[in-house]
Amino acid sequence: MLSLKSIQVQHFAETDAGRRPVAITPIKARLFQGSGALRSGPWRLMGVFLLIAALSLPGRVFAVEVERLSRDGPDEIRATVVVAAPVTRILTLLEQPCHLLQWVPKLRSLTILARPGENQTLVYMATDLGWPMHPRDSVTLFTRSAGPPITLTMQSRPDSTPVVTGYQRIPFSEGSWTLYAEQPDITRVDYVQRVEPGGQVSQWLSDRIGMTEVAELLQALHDYAVDSQSTICADDISDPGFP
Repeated sequence: MLSLKSIQVQHFAETDAGRRPVAITPIKARLFQGSGALRSGPWRLMGVFLLIAALSLPGRVFAVEVERLSRDGPDEIRATVVVAAPVTRILTLLEQPCHLLQWVPKLRSLTILARPGENQTLVYMATDLGWPMHPRDSVTLFTRSAGPPITLTMQSRPDSTPVVTGYQRIPFSEGSWTLYAEQPDITRVDYVQRVEPGGQVSQWLSDRIGMTEVAELLQALHDYAVDSQSTICADDISDPGFP
């Protein structure tokens, strides 16, 4: 069975006068009961958002595709976006705190706690997702594989630092960023996450909110990566004064 609902997204386009909102027709969110191999396998396709933002500039169209798959515990949310930037640039935007603080939505602070391995980084992040979510923080171990494709895997380490007053520590999260070089200056970004929110927020609500949050996350990465002003970034310096 297929049901449709509309959601409205506001996008911004670069013009000579700066950033301005662009009117976008309603976007269809397709919710499936399951199909194909997913219906017979351990996962069941819970939902697919195909977000197509038509920009006012001719020939510039991009899409974020998001799907949610049922799992024991937190559902798995997957998303894909194609960005007009090389893999090396996308990797820089994913790894350097000064960039992350500029483009990741609702990120309050980010601190590099340690580098336990040659390709590993332990990171503290504090976010404010707004109602009904209490401010959250997390400690995550990022591990980079050389590839291709280059992959950044994420695994929560909630007990690596003491609890911070005013924040609900995320007790479990895992996921990955995978970067595929479609062309020398075109990268396909595949994102996966599973998050247990902790606190008083139910898992089903977190999973539903997560679909929108992930779509916004990848859209923000896309917009920042193609913005010529995003090439400037301060040195990567850890700040012990978190959050």
